[in-house]
Amino acid sequence: MLYELLPSGNADVLALSLASFDPISEEPVFRDIQYDIRRHGHYEANHHPSIFFAPVSEGTTVVMNSPGDNRWKGCDCPLCTPALTTFVGIPLKVGTNVIGMLGLANRDGGYPNDDIREMEKYGQTCALAIASAKAELDRKQAREQLRQAQKMEAIGQLAGGIAHDFNNLLTVINGYSTLLLQKITNNDQMRKEVEQILNAGERASTLIRQLLAFGRRQMLEPRLLNINTLIAGLHKILCRLIGENVTLSTKLAVDVGMVKADPSQIEQIIMNLVINARDALERGGTITVETANRYLDRDFVRKNGGSVAGDYVLITVRDTGMGMSEEIIGRIFEPFFTTKEQGYGTGLGLATVYGIVKQSNGYIQVQSVVGMGTEFRVYLPRVAETMNQNTGGDILPLTAERGATTGLILIVEDERAVLDLSAITLRTHGYDVLTAPGPQEALKLFERFSEKIDLLLTDVMMPSMSGPDMVQIMLAKRPDLKVVFMSGYTDERLSVSDFSEERLTFIMKPFNPASLVNLISDNIRRPDGQASPETPHE
Repeated sequence: MLYELLPSGNADVLALSLASFDPISEEPVFRDIQYDIRRHGHYEANHHPSIFFAPVSEGTTVVMNSPGDNRWKGCDCPLCTPALTTFVGIPLKVGTNVIGMLGLANRDGGYPNDDIREMEKYGQTCALAIASAKAELDRKQAREQLRQAQKMEAIGQLAGGIAHDFNNLLTVINGYSTLLLQKITNNDQMRKEVEQILNAGERASTLIRQLLAFGRRQMLEPRLLNINTLIAGLHKILCRLIGENVTLSTKLAVDVGMVKADPSQIEQIIMNLVINARDALERGGTITVETANRYLDRDFVRKNGGSVAGDYVLITVRDTGMGMSEEIIGRIFEPFFTTKEQGYGTGLGLATVYGIVKQSNGYIQVQSVVGMGTEFRVYLPRVAETMNQNTGGDILPLTAERGATTGLILIVEDERAVLDLSAITLRTHGYDVLTAPGPQEALKLFERFSEKIDLLLTDVMMPSMSGPDMVQIMLAKRPDLKVVFMSGYTDERLSVSDFSEERLTFIMKPFNPASLVNLISDNIRRPDGQASPETPHE
């Protein structure tokens, strides 16, 4: 047996070799340990006061040439289960630091001193070789993790930029399609064609949201969550998704902590991972969803670039499917990369998971062996807050109208089609509207009609001046002015950080006309200085 000593004091068994074939059939525990070594590259054994840990705890060679020489207590762990008749354990040292152990057991007649001295020399060489190889591996892993992080960040920036531009286009496509449907009767032969346009636009909106999720630029509504409760609520849906030939098993830790995250996004993580696992089970099998509390220490962070030490809630999704090669594992989180046949996947499922986890300040791992299955581990930061704390205001249901349909609205938007759509929508519902294609024109209109304007609807990012900078100028003259920002992605929220949450309202692009009318109505009717809840993606 060869094992590496972990910082926790546990042993990472790297190799377990047998001199005869008999113990394999007589001792099932050997098969279990070897299975873990083949699947994960190691088998972790908890530290315990047996002879197997004596060489590293005492820092010297330990010899047992008869059962009577064993002054250490055994236990019922897998290592101690097989009968032990003789044993020699040699600590692997680099300088004075013990890094592991080389052990041999059950040799007839025991181990003479000459053999022990030869094994100690071999142990010294082995320790230096392991330390050197480990240092080189750490350097390679660090370089590869940096390269992968830079690649994913570049792809995320590109995806976010594309998504931002497409949100403007989809706002127009979906908005005008909705307005057309409101004017066309059910019997009109053109209605089906318009509905097809709207359906395609909505599917495109879904793809854009996934791209924004990957680029970590979608709007989140974080709340305190119990992951176990969320998974239990999804169980029936997940069972219907995976089919009858796949078994879904859950192992939820009773003491699992709370996380602060967007519940719909966490549901999306779990559903995407389970669906991905289902697709890997061509002939059926088992999917296991587990939860647990985990502390990520410095050693974990050192080995896993991008992770941060601290307390986390771990969600594990494991399958017994076909597994993946190292080459595929290196690309699975890239947008539009898929191993499925054409027409059976967009390649955005795991990319979305990656983006949500990163934006939630978490960490994701994947381990897989071809022919032996795959395991995804999602770490979400654990919080000490309790459920009875305020988690944010309730979002009002969207309806066609909410009462107030009068008032003067100033709309500022540099994308002409979005500006026209917003103006037509609000005028149709009884509002008076002033439009400006940019901040300079808007400031001129504000000078003339400042006392009459009931609400300002403005884009955040515009060429000559940002929306927030323009709003600050207007608020200096009209502190009671009500403002609604139109936003393409989360980055734009950073530019409005000078505004208090109480008077900050967003509508996310692409939005439909009903959502816009509802939000404007809510904000016109609200008391001064209090923002209505943000609308979700539409």
